Amino acid sequence: MACINLNLDVDVNSCLSGLWASLPVLGRPKSGIQKLEKEMARLRGKRDDIKNQIDQADRQGKIPTNEVSQWLREVEELEGQVAAIKQDFQSMSCFSCNCFNQTGGTSSQTQQAGDQVSIGESSNFCSIIRRVAKKLGEATELTSRAGALDPIATVGPPEPTVMLPIAHQPTVGIESYVEDIVGYINGGEGNIIGIFGMGGVGKTTILESIQQYYLHDHTIFDHVIWVVASKGCQLKKLQNDIAKSLKLDTLEKNDDERTCGDKLFSYLKDKNCLLLLDDIWERLDLQLLGMAHSATERGQQQQKHPRKVVVLTTRSETVCAQMKAEKKIKVRCLDSEQAWQLFEQNSDGDVLSSDAGIKFIAEELAKECAGLPLALVTVARAMSGKRSWEVWNDAFNQIRDKHEWTTVCLPEDSLVMYKAFKLSYDSLENDSIRECLLCCALWPEDYEINQFSELIPCLIGCGIIREFNVINEAFAQGCSHLEALMATSLLEKCNNINPPYEDTLVKMHDVIRDMALLMVSSLERNKRKWIVKAGIGLHDLPRQEEWQQAERVSFMSNQITSLQEYGASTFLKLSMLILHDNMGLETIPSSLLKSMPHLTYLDLSFCGITELPMEIGSLTELQYLDLSYSSIAKLPAELGCLCKLEYLLLSSMYLKIVPNGTISNLLMLKWLDISDNYLVPEWWWDELECFKGRHQLSVAISINATTDNIQRLNMLPNVSIWRLTLDGENVSKLPNYDLGTPQWGYRVSDKLDILNIMYLKVSRLVLAAGMGRESSFGCLKRLHFECLQLLVEISLNRVRLYNLRQIFIHDCPMLKDVSWVLELPCLNFLQIEYCRKMKELISEVGNSNSISSSSSVQSLILGYMPNLNCIANRPLHFPYLEYIDVKDCPELKRLPFGTEMLKNRLKRIRGEEYWWNNLDWDDESIKDSLTPYFR
Repeated sequence: MACINLNLDVDVNSCLSGLWASLPVLGRPKSGIQKLEKEMARLRGKRDDIKNQIDQADRQGKIPTNEVSQWLREVEELEGQVAAIKQDFQSMSCFSCNCFNQTGGTSSQTQQAGDQVSIGESSNFCSIIRRVAKKLGEATELTSRAGALDPIATVGPPEPTVMLPIAHQPTVGIESYVEDIVGYINGGEGNIIGIFGMGGVGKTTILESIQQYYLHDHTIFDHVIWVVASKGCQLKKLQNDIAKSLKLDTLEKNDDERTCGDKLFSYLKDKNCLLLLDDIWERLDLQLLGMAHSATERGQQQQKHPRKVVVLTTRSETVCAQMKAEKKIKVRCLDSEQAWQLFEQNSDGDVLSSDAGIKFIAEELAKECAGLPLALVTVARAMSGKRSWEVWNDAFNQIRDKHEWTTVCLPEDSLVMYKAFKLSYDSLENDSIRECLLCCALWPEDYEINQFSELIPCLIGCGIIREFNVINEAFAQGCSHLEALMATSLLEKCNNINPPYEDTLVKMHDVIRDMALLMVSSLERNKRKWIVKAGIGLHDLPRQEEWQQAERVSFMSNQITSLQEYGASTFLKLSMLILHDNMGLETIPSSLLKSMPHLTYLDLSFCGITELPMEIGSLTELQYLDLSYSSIAKLPAELGCLCKLEYLLLSSMYLKIVPNGTISNLLMLKWLDISDNYLVPEWWWDELECFKGRHQLSVAISINATTDNIQRLNMLPNVSIWRLTLDGENVSKLPNYDLGTPQWGYRVSDKLDILNIMYLKVSRLVLAAGMGRESSFGCLKRLHFECLQLLVEISLNRVRLYNLRQIFIHDCPMLKDVSWVLELPCLNFLQIEYCRKMKELISEVGNSNSISSSSSVQSLILGYMPNLNCIANRPLHFPYLEYIDVKDCPELKRLPFGTEMLKNRLKRIRGEEYWWNNLDWDDESIKDSLTPYFR
């Protein structure tokens, strides 16, 4: 056999170089894929922007256009094709090897590893190069088309609707209510469930448990909506509350109920939705609440239509029937064993176990509560801390005293609750806390009361809080009173979804409110008479005889547009009149003021009043006057005649004229709020400089942020600044701003509670201690930075902000980080939004003695920061974190914690679905553990 040897001396690299040269446009495979990846990253950015716009349009009841939907489909298909190319390239045998690099070769001869191929694979690489080039062109074309997608969304066509089907199921035992209802919902057996029972029996608690279950289980419902109806609630308010829960901003003020219902339906029609309706008193049209199905959906037998489930609570079984509830559940009072268990849970266990006599009386007290959960909790909490048998025995005798309760003409079920309430009320520490509780009933039923802007000012104005030197001390006393009420469950913190309001909003259980109003109404032997008709849709005041003998009257949050004329001294006993939040009310008749000669408290805030009558001067007993958010432009000179006026609130009024001497003549004035008005004109300065009151005056004020103005504040006689807004809109650019230089004297900084800094043209802000002092800003609790376009850095210098609780930073696009917040030991709320160049929140962790490696923050809110990519560049601990909200921060790929947060206080993580799904995790099990907390 002949054998021929061919000696082919071939330069493989030269051959491949010729091959690459034949494809000059396409380039090498790895570099081509890198170019494709860059273009795909641009395309994904466009896609995410468009999806954000679609989400926003969705909240407006709109749907994507066909062109946009097609574009999104093409992007999705291209992503899959690009992924396949990358997979093929990575599977090549010599990918990332260096097999063709020769020892001693020059760097120009050595190619990147990913571009080295064998001859046998070169044709495959050519194929990949061609595929890459084609997809690169498609990606570029899709990116360019993105700019022409206008509009992104449009209004969908209206569809006919039908109501939910009807059926009926029996009730179950108390311990299995939630399990039974959840099983019923999950089984798809029905869509309307009615829970009914007497007030205080636990209906709302059951509803809250159902809410929590479905908030943690994302597999069934796209939306879980909670709204409270309350007695006399208007349908339009419920519609607005549902829209607010959905973040749907398409409902207009002038829309009628039908239009609002159509908009809600349009938004919800293709979504699985659970509506939890608490405390309804009459039939509601569910179709007008968006809870209906389209006729076309009902006709599609083969395609399962979206689920619309309603769970409602009411005191009346009749209402359940009117709502066509398929399943009606009566919540019954607890049996004796369950009642004692609940009582024990809310008592001091060591007290009950330490004395057999006390335990025996406690058991008898629990029996007197007749199994009513709210009564059991109320009495148990009232007796907490009581260690004397005599005290327990006295409480038992009080609740059993038949003679005392014969004068209270109430049905038996209400009498049980009233006895429990009265015992708890009498057990409160002092009369100030008792009066504080009763004042909470002045607001509408189920109203979420802001402690700081509404409730505590009311307590101050009523004289419940009187012994204080500056207003800061009054607010501290108010917080103490409210804590005492919350500890006894007579007042409760709101389970609000938007921090920081979890800590600022409180409300009364509607049954507790009913009991409080009974106590201040015309019950026999009661010396007081309050009239509370708040939030019930009043258009006119009640007849004169209905409230002529009243001491306190609340008509807040109604639709009153006019007031009647009254004769002089008609309301001789009236000391308090609240007309807050009647925006249609534009005029106060002069005769009204003359009819109330002993009025001490007048609230006209959030009314449309344009002029205050000169007869205001006749209210010589007036101590508290709130005109905030009214349309009054001029104060009458007669206001200066109010010789007993102590509290004057004029926030957000944009006053144009205040006659000389009007304010400076108010010798008893303790608190003046002129914040959020036009920046202080000269006549305001004159009034403050001429003030010679008998008390130190606490002032809330907004000024131009100049050194001269700050110095001028510090020179005001007998004045301390409680709230300050520094506005730099009309101030020329400064290189930095030191909030600790000599002009910041003690009158400006030492009692400052809230500091707002806005529109200041500075690159650097320093909060510093005053000369030779470290107590500056010692009372500061809240700090706002807003619209500081040039600000790069904020720092602290020798200042100890031990009381600072909340920081808000909004629209500071050049700010690089907020590392300084780690120097704040009590900071519990941090919100940062629209800081567009910020890449990391904390750039320094534990680098100095003053900077900690852990944060006390409980609520962290981050929004609209496209470049933010990390919370901290080193390990940072959040042992107290409860809430984290992230909105439109696409580069934030990692959270600063793992499953250890579940052992701490974590309650909620909130953000966009696509953001959550794109987070990086060291272990996917971490995401699985945290997903139940994601909203």
